[in-house]
Amino acid sequence: MSTFDFTESGEWKDPDTAREIASALPRKRLITTGTILATESIDMGSSWCFRCRLSDQTGELYLLFMGRRVVAGLRPGTICTVEGTVGADGKTLTLWNPLYRIEAVE
Repeated sequence: MSTFDFTESGEWKDPDTAREIASALPRKRLITTGTILATESIDMGSSWCFRCRLSDQTGELYLLFMGRRVVAGLRPGTICTVEGTVGADGKTLTLWNPLYRIEAVE
């Protein structure tokens, strides 16, 4: 089992790291917590891709997991924290193969 360490969000004041989707910019880092709204498996060229639509109440973006048909635990309603570099295709923001952590429901 592997563990991913998220960037410390407490005291770190990196101006290039957004904390909400509404503040995210292409080619910059994003760390946010949101809810998965929808998931699907799609073809991307000659490979499969698992795509999730994530909302953090300030906006929405896609999470793309290349070479996967599913990602265990990621389904509509799941709350998770994600970290990655933002990509953009027109007005659609995307995180490719982001670090993610499923959050416990209280």
